[in-house]
Amino acid sequence: MTALSAFWRGDASERGQAIVLIAAVLLGMLMSVGLAIDAGTLYVARRTAQEAADAGAYAGAVVLYQGGTWTEAQAAATTDVGTNGYAEGGDSGRQTVSVVEPSASPFNTTQYVEVDIGVQVRTSLVPKSGLTTVQVHAIAGAVPLNNKYAIMALDRGNTPSALYVNNSGTLSLTGGGILVNSTSSTAAYNVNTTTPPPNVTVSSSPTGTVVAGGVTGGWPSLTTGQAQQADPFAGYPKPSVTGFPPPYTSLPAAVGGVITINPGIYTVPIQAAGGTTIKMNTGTYILEAGINGSGNADLESNAGGVFIFNTLTNYPNSGVGDTCQGVKLTGTAATDLNPETSGPYQGLLFYQDPACTALFLIQGSSTMTVSGSIYVPKAQVEVAGSANLNGSQLIADTVNIQSGTVQVTFNTGSTAQPVLPRLAK
Repeated sequence: MTALSAFWRGDASERGQAIVLIAAVLLGMLMSVGLAIDAGTLYVARRTAQEAADAGAYAGAVVLYQGGTWTEAQAAATTDVGTNGYAEGGDSGRQTVSVVEPSASPFNTTQYVEVDIGVQVRTSLVPKSGLTTVQVHAIAGAVPLNNKYAIMALDRGNTPSALYVNNSGTLSLTGGGILVNSTSSTAAYNVNTTTPPPNVTVSSSPTGTVVAGGVTGGWPSLTTGQAQQADPFAGYPKPSVTGFPPPYTSLPAAVGGVITINPGIYTVPIQAAGGTTIKMNTGTYILEAGINGSGNADLESNAGGVFIFNTLTNYPNSGVGDTCQGVKLTGTAATDLNPETSGPYQGLLFYQDPACTALFLIQGSSTMTVSGSIYVPKAQVEVAGSANLNGSQLIADTVNIQSGTVQVTFNTGSTAQPVLPRLAK
């Protein structure tokens, strides 16, 4: 017998020791395989339960977003969780499901729904009883959300110069950043190529300049190639005309150089001759003929603020052939407007119907000083001449600053906070 064969075969006294060693190794391997199987089983169980909890909580949040009560939201969440295979006492008593109002701040309000799911999962090795409890929870709500962009160019196409700033224009933002959704290689175009650019400044912003496509020229705190972002204001409903008086077909006469108008539907443009001030009383204004400041009339709101909805003729029954006029502030017109401080349009000063693509134009030596959000989702905002726009938030399809000054100070206290359903935790 050679030394090598002796090593493998061993003598009779060593054979029993080898069997014990092999058994121990096999047992360890079986334990490892069992643990891996149990870990995979628990992972799948947790993942599946978490997805059901998330879906249920979100279903409840959607009901709250649509104006339903918390009780209705609770029922919707419970139904959705059940549809995904989880119910109180389900699977032979191995499931627990609760849909409650969250107790932890800041979610402990009826704006949120919490879903908790517990599942007893049968395992091979741990624990000894063969059942391991998996517990998951999710919280969703319909809550105010504004993404802190002072200027948003929403156009999602391959549109060049979706945000354009000429050398003669100045863009100054404080407290909020810039979003450009266009995927064009020149989505954001600044004629000034200096970095940092002297004509575009962004300070105290949590976002900087965020662009889905590329840029030309200098841009501060720049991030390009980012995923396009959804329009957070898209869920805003158009105003109802219920309770409004018959449409106004003319403006009242001036008294002491002041034309005072009341909330309602206007089939004529909001305009007047120079030297006149148009004063808007608090409430909702539905404009079917736009705003025309070419007569150099000043426009102002009273202390309670206004909500202006610019739309097509024959609203709310607009159809084929109806037209839409935009906003034109030219000459030396001075505009000073504030949004309402309560109600469904709190913080939203101007909303142009998505069906309207008419231009929002500020030019000449006009000055527009506003607080609140200006929302023009399917049209361009253009600033030209030596005009000045001082505001809180500007959201448009595209933004063109040919000349003049645009200064935006973003503040969540004065801008619109759209309510959207979302997972919170």
